[in-house]
Amino acid sequence: MPLDFRYYLSSLAAIFLALGLGIVIGGAIMDHDEMERRQEQLIINLEQEFDRLRAEKRALQAGLADRELELEVLRQFNREVLPLLVNGLLANRGIGIVKTNHTVPAALKDELVSVLKLAGAQIRRNIDITLWPPPSTAQQALAAHLGFGEDGSGLNRVLSAFAAAIVSGQESPILAALQANHLIQINQLATGPVDTLILVGGTYNGEGETALAEQLDLVLAKTAKERGITVVGVEPLAATGSYIPRYKTAGLSTIDNIDTLPGQVALVFALAAGENGHYGVKGTARSLLPKTALPRLAYGQEGR
Repeated sequence: MPLDFRYYLSSLAAIFLALGLGIVIGGAIMDHDEMERRQEQLIINLEQEFDRLRAEKRALQAGLADRELELEVLRQFNREVLPLLVNGLLANRGIGIVKTNHTVPAALKDELVSVLKLAGAQIRRNIDITLWPPPSTAQQALAAHLGFGEDGSGLNRVLSAFAAAIVSGQESPILAALQANHLIQINQLATGPVDTLILVGGTYNGEGETALAEQLDLVLAKTAKERGITVVGVEPLAATGSYIPRYKTAGLSTIDNIDTLPGQVALVFALAAGENGHYGVKGTARSLLPKTALPRLAYGQEGR
């Protein structure tokens, strides 16, 4: 934690104020010798207070250095242990990843992709939704442009076709059309079916933007689930607007701290063991890790 120098400044200001008041009051009611004696005592007290504050500062700095060293050791431990924890657990799994909110950093999804590859998964779809959806009139125009009608349900049909194209493993004109209209960014498009869809949601724009989960994520999830696809909703711990309650309502397994190593391990373990649940550290979580999956995974009975 950063040192709070405002505390020291306020302490010094209080000391100087006391010194000034003491001089004024002392000069009014004491003789010269008594005033000098009091001034000397105030100076001694001031020096002692300085010494105490300096000692506290040194102790805080030493404690911070120790904590930072411990954190770096833990980070190094995590980096070295992670491959041992997840190696081969998701072999032969075809995974699609869709980042549904543009405020979630791309680097977070890149880390998630790396962990899934360590677990042996094949990343067949890696797609970002950009600033979609536009205003309702633009939604209808888009749906009409793509051949999905002009009524109010046109956007849902576009999203359903989008989800079907993701899980099919086949080339689809809808993906090319959406990218041409700057609504998605395709980062990975490999042949082969998808058996698992990971929706990376949450928002850094506050709770007011969480309604997008119903317009986008839940429509994608519904289409994928109808095709027998496992769907998991995840978000970063740092998200200021949570999608997890809406994911839970839709019956999805959830991870609320996917930007941390425990969250990434929880995702791999849950997928490997086929366990449905809600994992992480927020109030919506059931546990940090899928506990019933751990014994089975430890004995190699799942995901190997």
